[in-house]
Amino acid sequence: MTFGAVIDTSPSLLGIDVPAASNADKLNEKLFSANSLASKHATHIPTTLNGPLVWSGQDFHDSTLYSLHLTSEDCLEIEKALDAFKALCLDGDEVSKTNFPLPTLTESLQQCSAVLHNGRGFFVIRGIDLSRYTVEDSVVIYLGIASYIADQRGIQDQKGNVLRHIISSKIWDVPLEKRHGIHSNVALVTLLKPFHNDMGCDILGLQVRHSAHERGSTFVSSAASIFNQLLSIEPTAVRTLFEPDWPVQYSGRHALFYLAPAMTWYEDRLMTSIDPNRFGPHPACSGSSIPALSQDQKYALQKLEEAALSSELELDLERGDLLFLNNWALLHRREAYDDDDTTSRHLVRLWLRSSEQGWSVPLSMLLPWKAAYESKIQTRIYALHPSPTYSAPKYTVGSAAFLLDDDEEEED
Repeated sequence: MTFGAVIDTSPSLLGIDVPAASNADKLNEKLFSANSLASKHATHIPTTLNGPLVWSGQDFHDSTLYSLHLTSEDCLEIEKALDAFKALCLDGDEVSKTNFPLPTLTESLQQCSAVLHNGRGFFVIRGIDLSRYTVEDSVVIYLGIASYIADQRGIQDQKGNVLRHIISSKIWDVPLEKRHGIHSNVALVTLLKPFHNDMGCDILGLQVRHSAHERGSTFVSSAASIFNQLLSIEPTAVRTLFEPDWPVQYSGRHALFYLAPAMTWYEDRLMTSIDPNRFGPHPACSGSSIPALSQDQKYALQKLEEAALSSELELDLERGDLLFLNNWALLHRREAYDDDDTTSRHLVRLWLRSSEQGWSVPLSMLLPWKAAYESKIQTRIYALHPSPTYSAPKYTVGSAAFLLDDDEEEED
């Protein structure tokens, strides 16, 4: 069994070659043209939403209400599946339901997948003792369980990384303020707004390899609850969020961007694609053609953040826990944390999609999604550990990852 690069890479992404600076405006025009197809019809804003996605953190007084706690029998079945996969001598990219058999757990995991796509939008799996496994075996277990939740794994950068390491490593010598957000223990409150989606991701998976010494909780908030609250007290903010004129920057070197809504109603579902630190021009791109956010847009983000905070749920995740959430339906953030001499908070991230239950994606939000799940990049890398070195990004932007960057801003 091996992990690492699987196939050679392709020179283009989504069939769009990375342009020279002189061609940046042409690519922007191409993106505007594609987005205009999604903007021809009047934006539909629904009335007050109901259903399982409308919840507040106060509804969950006990973590058992959103957790699947594995029994000793469940863990034994997982270990048997691990042994069965290892006996096949397959590559890590080949982990699937067919070669990681969980006959008894299958029904429970299918129910968890249904919760993601048709229920409250998140759950936690608990009971895996990582001290029993090597790092490689723990990753196989993570991939094996995830394959029952959502069978497709997206890439998270232009190198083809499928696993991303969220950590502030002690061996890196780059100052915290010069790192990307997922590689720093500083909270995102100093940026424009901390709540965000991982743009382009369907289902977000997180494995807790190590928890922080203090703090470092993950918080989730329902977009449906945020929408309802804003609709009742700030309807103009809702209209602003639905307008397809939010400039999303995805490249620092060429100052490329596209226009899209922050919220939309598509096939009877509310969908969000929000990262406040991706909206508008980055300070390092002075003089670019990227539109600045309007006062209405800044106000809408402020009110969205307030609503998200008022209904958020804190998830105090422990080592070995697996968190899965519907990234279209929920926003998330994390708080600052402290590591001691022996601890380093370390989460391993997956971008997943279910070929059976995955939500249809509107054209206006399709570009980063296609980059993750339909990219022409053929390298698929499963890095078991963070990189021992860290290169300061050429520009720092975004609360999470964003695949279309042409600057290597995330070095694991």
